[in-house]
Amino acid sequence: MADCECLAGCPFFNSKMASSMTAVAQSMKKRLCQGDNTNCARYQVFKKLGKPKVPADLIPNQTDRAAQIIAAG
Repeated sequence: MADCECLAGCPFFNSKMASSMTAVAQSMKKRLCQGDNTNCARYQVFKKLGKPKVPADLIPNQTDRAAQIIAAG
């Protein structure tokens, strides 16, 4: 798969979040940001509601939280 279309401005991918600097985060970046981004919570909210609705602290593996945000609209 190709890189996520949001990479350039993604605070998680660009290590601007404390949680994005761990070894686990590096694995998520490779798997989600540079792989199947459809499983990324940030990408899911972005696609459904737009960039302004993506919480700054949303971590890619928080898909349950993403579902709640999307449901709330």
